[in-house]
Amino acid sequence: MENRVQKEEFVIRLTDSMLYDRLHTLSAEYTLSVELLVNIAVKRLIDDINFIRDLRSGKIK
Repeated sequence: MENRVQKEEFVIRLTDSMLYDRLHTLSAEYTLSVELLVNIAVKRLIDDINFIRDLRSGKIK
């Protein structure tokens, strides 16, 4: 069986105009797509949440 990353496309509306502006500023400043920046931010958020959960349950890596 091949290892395949399944991708799903969806749209999220940013209701915070400052966040929207900041994403576009960073995108232009670093020549990165807004999509990439959002993916990195979401991944980091999930990693941070998992880290806190592990701390609460006594897991230390």
